[in-house]
Amino acid sequence: MINNPPIKDINVSKELSNTKSSNLVEKLNKKTFLLQFLPKSIEYLESEKYINFDGEKLKTTYLIDIIHNLVLKYYFKKENRFALNSTVLKDKYGYLYNYYIKYLVTKNIISMKSNYKKGYSSRVYGLDEKIFKSKIKRYKNKDKVLLKKYKKKIYDTIDFSDNENYLIKQEIREKLISDLFCIDIEYDRSIFFLDSLKDKDFDLYNRNVYSVDCINDKHIFYHFDNFGRMHTNYTILRSFIRKNCLLIDGEETCEIDIKNSQPLFLSKLINDIDTKWVDKEEFDIFKKLTLNGNYYQYIMDVLEIKDRKQAKDLTYKVLFGRNMVNSKADKQFSKVFPTIHNFIKLYKKESGDYKIMAHDLQKAESNLIYNRIIRNVMLEYPEIKMITVHDSIVIPKKWKDVVNNIFEMELSNEFNF
Repeated sequence: MINNPPIKDINVSKELSNTKSSNLVEKLNKKTFLLQFLPKSIEYLESEKYINFDGEKLKTTYLIDIIHNLVLKYYFKKENRFALNSTVLKDKYGYLYNYYIKYLVTKNIISMKSNYKKGYSSRVYGLDEKIFKSKIKRYKNKDKVLLKKYKKKIYDTIDFSDNENYLIKQEIREKLISDLFCIDIEYDRSIFFLDSLKDKDFDLYNRNVYSVDCINDKHIFYHFDNFGRMHTNYTILRSFIRKNCLLIDGEETCEIDIKNSQPLFLSKLINDIDTKWVDKEEFDIFKKLTLNGNYYQYIMDVLEIKDRKQAKDLTYKVLFGRNMVNSKADKQFSKVFPTIHNFIKLYKKESGDYKIMAHDLQKAESNLIYNRIIRNVMLEYPEIKMITVHDSIVIPKKWKDVVNNIFEMELSNEFNF
């Protein structure tokens, strides 16, 4: 596993921090609705305040909220399976939570995929596939209870008392959340681009149109996962929109990223472990390619792959997948880097969890991006506003040179081997 060096705390004064928190709270207090997905199959709920079901009175805003969150999770993970925990459901929707789920099942909006096993797992549900094959409307959910819980989630995320629960430092989280509310989008230009996706990938179209609508309406959603990544409206946007349609305080933006980030961090992992599983000559080639940012082009050339995305998908399947014997991606990768492929399999086997490599590489990436690069930008240029997309930072163009210098300095320090 990757061991990251300790990071010194940022010397942010309490007064400055309180000012940032106050600004964010002020923006949140002005929020009067949640912008949500409203699939065609439940549009009828929009005109009703309550639905009578099984002798109980159900709030339609809760039903819409449940479906919205499942659709949103699907667009993030591309997997139509959702473990619905009864404790979480009860906390959010009250003691009638079972009736809400039963209603959605009865109406064939969701269906159970696997049942609850005591002490083992929650019930798993899936959405009706028809939902993703038709246009999904927007719904302004003004339910006061849901709005209050949405705001509380943000307040809790910027609460200093839970700092130990996050890999990203408190001051950095607070800065990034606040900056999310300073981003504007060229709406018409974005929608014009997305219209070309309708016939190619309707899922992709729905997901991106929703994100564009949310950014335009300042309905910000975000989530810090357990592996140091920050997921937001922007992380699921098509790169064309991120690079051409975003404005920060009305100014044009640019994006700075780590070239072939995950293979690069794999190089550091192999180097730090100093393993004998990897052939030295093979590693020298791999290390040189990743340090120079030429890894994906090399894979494309050797395996005669024309599409960079295909080369990236192949690599991710190997790094983050189960490495099955019949996997085409694994067979191709092992032809190019046989001992590195063996290292990947052994690394996962040793931990007993095939996801361990994905988690370790993402944690290392997060530590560099957030706790070092963004940390230094905050210290030297606190006026710069920014958003992150995993291994990249979006900033106003006028700050490109100064931020790029910090970026390169930290990359040099991290990968000086």
